[in-house]
Amino acid sequence: MAGNVISPSQAVESMSIERLLASGQLESVEQVRRFELLRLAFFALKLRKLEQRPNSGGEYEDDCDRKGGQGDELEFRRNLLRHVIFQQVLTLMKLDARDQALQIIAACRQ
Repeated sequence: MAGNVISPSQAVESMSIERLLASGQLESVEQVRRFELLRLAFFALKLRKLEQRPNSGGEYEDDCDRKGGQGDELEFRRNLLRHVIFQQVLTLMKLDARDQALQIIAACRQ
């Protein structure tokens, strides 16, 4: 069964811009760019929300959180979102939207 598993890089390659354009879901590169910018904004805002949780800095974390693994779960989610944001920025760089991506990230951090 291990031969049937698709790696994340293969999944990204199979979901290329050309495939989306050919399927008729997104009709132009500009639509793809806007969609990817919207996804980036969603992920950046979600990360901001997770980072604003009281135990994000560790100063409010108590023994119950550490025993329950809740702090580890939140840190895992934050790291996952950081990775997704990084991948979105790479995608947007291919779409010539690097500056817009960085503006969105900066706005979401405020």
